[in-house]
Amino acid sequence: MRWIREHTRLTLAGVAAVVLLVLILASVAGGAGNPVGKFFQSVAATVQKPFAMLGNTIGSGVSGILTDDGLKQENEGLKEQVASLERELTEARLDETELSELSALRDAFGAGPASGGQYTMKAANVLSYDGSNKFNVFTIDIGEEAGVKHDSIVVTGDGLVGRVYETGGGWSKVVSIISDSNNVGFQVYPELNYIGVCRGDGKGGLAGEMLDENAVVEKGQKLLTSGIGGIYPSGLEIGTISTVEHEESGSLLKVVIEPSVYFKGLKKVAVLV
Repeated sequence: MRWIREHTRLTLAGVAAVVLLVLILASVAGGAGNPVGKFFQSVAATVQKPFAMLGNTIGSGVSGILTDDGLKQENEGLKEQVASLERELTEARLDETELSELSALRDAFGAGPASGGQYTMKAANVLSYDGSNKFNVFTIDIGEEAGVKHDSIVVTGDGLVGRVYETGGGWSKVVSIISDSNNVGFQVYPELNYIGVCRGDGKGGLAGEMLDENAVVEKGQKLLTSGIGGIYPSGLEIGTISTVEHEESGSLLKVVIEPSVYFKGLKKVAVLV
């Protein structure tokens, strides 16, 4: 008991961690597709948000709070960090470079109120990754309250990330384009009449095939969304061709694609609503 009184903050942190684990297990057991599961997912997202945001901002400096001597000083600093980060949730939450990149992306395909397009961009933080293929599906910290819907498009300044497949209050689950269940129609730039379909290759990359086996494509060409399929608007950057090959029969032209987005370092995204 004496140790607990002397280490109140560490004790509270341990209790919070246990509560978070229970919420996550309850969410998995209830399934996010039913009302009970959605409720637990919303609660879990709320609890996870400060941890995810502090992780993005503080990084390696977190280890210093574990020492008794620096605990009080660091805790006050963390309170200021949390307050600052919470304020950012009501603002753009993207730095100047990211905003510039997203503005260029927006202008490329007419998204956002400034260009009079049909989309508005909502910034979001990545809270957690789901499943064994950790970069295929992940959870972000905005949902229905921000206008996010099923099949809302998710991007960064580098290009296309994926689409929302489920959403609730304060959270949304995103399936990325590197998932083998997510087909994306593409067009080759600048030869926009050459089109094809790509999907995740199971190794963090993309593989696709041209719809015309006589198409002339080569390593280094960029691939953009074609707009075919009705989910992704045309003109979003997908990646770059790294390999071109024919099947043994010679009837199908295949391409290996390096994604434009670096999924292993994904912390912030924008949702088109």
